[in-house]
Amino acid sequence: MFGKILIFINFLLAIASIIFYLLSIKNQSAYLKYARILFYSTIACTLFVSGFFLLNIFEHNYQYTYIWDYSSSELSNLLLFSSFYAGSQGSFLLWALFFVVFGFFFQQNIKKYNGYESISMSLLISILAFILLLLIIKSPFEYVWETFASSGIKEGAKPLFGKGLNPILQNIWIIIHPPILFAGYTALSIPFVIAITALIKKDYFNWIEIAFKWILIGAGLLGLGISLGGIWAYETLGWGGFWGWDPVENSSLIPWMLIIVLLHTTLIQKKSNGLIRTNFLLAISSFILVLYATFLTRSGILGSTSVHSFIDPGSSVYSILLMILIFYTLFSLIMLSLRLNNIKASKIYTNFVSREMFLLMGAIFMIFATTIIFIGTSYPLILDMLGKKKATADISFYNNWSIFLSMAFLITQVMSLIYSWKSSKIIINKNIIISIIVLSI
Repeated sequence: MFGKILIFINFLLAIASIIFYLLSIKNQSAYLKYARILFYSTIACTLFVSGFFLLNIFEHNYQYTYIWDYSSSELSNLLLFSSFYAGSQGSFLLWALFFVVFGFFFQQNIKKYNGYESISMSLLISILAFILLLLIIKSPFEYVWETFASSGIKEGAKPLFGKGLNPILQNIWIIIHPPILFAGYTALSIPFVIAITALIKKDYFNWIEIAFKWILIGAGLLGLGISLGGIWAYETLGWGGFWGWDPVENSSLIPWMLIIVLLHTTLIQKKSNGLIRTNFLLAISSFILVLYATFLTRSGILGSTSVHSFIDPGSSVYSILLMILIFYTLFSLIMLSLRLNNIKASKIYTNFVSREMFLLMGAIFMIFATTIIFIGTSYPLILDMLGKKKATADISFYNNWSIFLSMAFLITQVMSLIYSWKSSKIIINKNIIISIIVLSI
């Protein structure tokens, strides 16, 4: 009960922080101080909840269904630590933990930019509040007698042994891969909230400078997490080798591909003030696709079509995940549509053979590849909506497209290194030669 109360208090603190941040938009002097204090309280509470949960795992408190389900006294300390996030509820708690950690550093950074903190932090904390709501509905602190009430288990009962981790998960990579992946997911939320804040403030040019370092961090972390997951899959029997085009694997790849596109198109905006609308759309879409990935992997909807999917968490979690996805998608589209006509970008087509044009062509190839993978990944859902039996897209569907598109992307990126900005002047130096060799490898 103590753990559930802590999560509920944390949720209330997050809501209160959002309210005060929203009030501070009009009157910073009166409300901003309290908004920050409440957010810092949310950080402290999340850290405490996480520590309390981890302590119960190491003490083998099998009164909690989650701990009984994912840990045992036979596991090593490292695997006990990884059981923290081995199941759905624990992974949401890990995500909340990353949100407060990233949120703290983001808040320290964003308060330097006039008018950005109040809007950005209210948006970021709103995502955290939704995660905490999921933890209220599906708590990691649920007792075994609550879970199995229909079986006649008496209140206060404590199993002697835990079920332990699935043998497939008992691998060094479970300690490394999921935390890095969730760190990447969290990092992608920050360019999203900066982009939305910029749309609200009608700041169409400066936002990209604020967001750029977070785009780099998100692309790096998520790319590393995906790579480590590929190594894990390669070592694990039955997971399709390094990359088997499993829908859950793809769900992380799709937002990463878009953030890589954004990384390239951001350079164009910084150099020529072009592609501003495109960059807004990419910053928003990359995070919306993180939410889509979360829905796919943790709603249970892919349970029969993926070897990586979590078990069905129940209709309540399914509904909340779907609500989160719909809410932020609609909110983003509304904000973008309201500002779209006011965004005036410079044309970048002054010289067809130039660095920005090759970067643009590469972005188009990558977006096309992302769309193909998105369609293939969503194929089980499409079949389900049509009333047909769920099935995954054939691997050849991905391979046939990806070979051509990846080669086209690679060639355009190599060409972009050779030509200068805004002209067809060819530049060759030592650094460019090294970059070309690295890309070719």
